[in-house]
Amino acid sequence: MKKILDTICVKGLPKRDIKNANLVNLLALLWAVSLLIGTYLAEEGVLDSPITIAIAFGTHTIIGIAMLLSYKRFLIQLDEMERKVQLGALALAVGVAIISFSSYSILESATTLPPLQTSYLIALMALAYIVGIIKGRLAYR
Repeated sequence: MKKILDTICVKGLPKRDIKNANLVNLLALLWAVSLLIGTYLAEEGVLDSPITIAIAFGTHTIIGIAMLLSYKRFLIQLDEMERKVQLGALALAVGVAIISFSSYSILESATTLPPLQTSYLIALMALAYIVGIIKGRLAYR
């Protein structure tokens, strides 16, 4: 259990990597919050003019691009081992998303399942990424 906690708390990483990871995590949180707020406002009918739609769209997109660029810088500055862990986790998240989405689409077409919501897919990818990070760090210690 201590190994898993140490892995989650990123013990052993250089301060620069922890700082970069914290920035990526902060931007990911802001991105998710902007998605929640935008979705909530759209469902409540607040986004009823082109200007409010453009503001919600632009805010979410700009935060997403900042998160992406921050993650790219994080990957570039990592040492080779941690970069391998990160890329393995990304591969796991993308693979889980593709397999889950395609399998669900078969069930959706064949039965009366409701359409898959994007938020579920994003949450599944995030969970797979977290599992990939923990698994990779435990494997390469």
